[in-house]
Amino acid sequence: MTEWRVENWLSDSPHRAIEYSEYWNDEQNEQDKAWNILDGDFTKMESYLAQIGLVEDLRECLDACRARRGSGLGGVGIDLAAGNLWAAPHLLGSGDIEKLYCLEFSKHRLLKLGPKVLEHYQVPNDKVVLVYGSFYDLHLADGSVDFALLSAAFHHAEDPNRLLSEIRRVLKPDGVLMVIGEHIVPEPYSLGYLKVCAKHVAKAVIAASTPAAVQRRLLGRVLERRSPIPSTRALFPTDPVLGDHLYSLKEYRSMFAAHRFRMTHLLKPGSAFQSFVLRG
Repeated sequence: MTEWRVENWLSDSPHRAIEYSEYWNDEQNEQDKAWNILDGDFTKMESYLAQIGLVEDLRECLDACRARRGSGLGGVGIDLAAGNLWAAPHLLGSGDIEKLYCLEFSKHRLLKLGPKVLEHYQVPNDKVVLVYGSFYDLHLADGSVDFALLSAAFHHAEDPNRLLSEIRRVLKPDGVLMVIGEHIVPEPYSLGYLKVCAKHVAKAVIAASTPAAVQRRLLGRVLERRSPIPSTRALFPTDPVLGDHLYSLKEYRSMFAAHRFRMTHLLKPGSAFQSFVLRG
């Protein structure tokens, strides 16, 4: 059994209350998920990652970094909200990396699933540090990190500006942040956007004009009353369970620019997700 270095950054963190942590720490609920590889079957995880395109998205980001730097990633990196650590083998294989911090606040993902993934893909134990902690509070010195990854994680942050500020603090001036697995919100007045608007208005009209008993009989529930005038937040609300926050491309660009990041937007035709490579 390989011994892995583990650090607890959450014990003395001022941000110990992490949003939606009850869901992500429900080990029973995750037993049937594709990333639960305790049975030794890694094909289901690999198939799932291929299906949603995360591995390909990460490779595109790494290629973009390599094209700009003239070489692969190097130095010290951190995988934030690392899940079961599926990305670690890809990151460590992308260049001359001295150390990779894998930070996660789901204990079973970090301490049960993660080591199995690292061992399966033969990741050297002297390259990885398993960190139980919050991505709002990184116990690293200013300007000490060469690269960071947020995989299907940025949109879960209740306070994205605080997250970006903390990442900006620990990144070196020429460091890079890769953000992958972000949902795509249709551009205003596109066909997809207009369809969402039409659905929103229809529900608002039904909720305001149809008796609750009729709604319950026809729809099986009573619709929430809302303004028929759609706003971005009303059209694309936060998921109350998973904490998914949906942003337009304009909102991503504004948030990243506010923290002095230069943004490269990566989007494959037909993909359900988009990625960003951010540089100082």
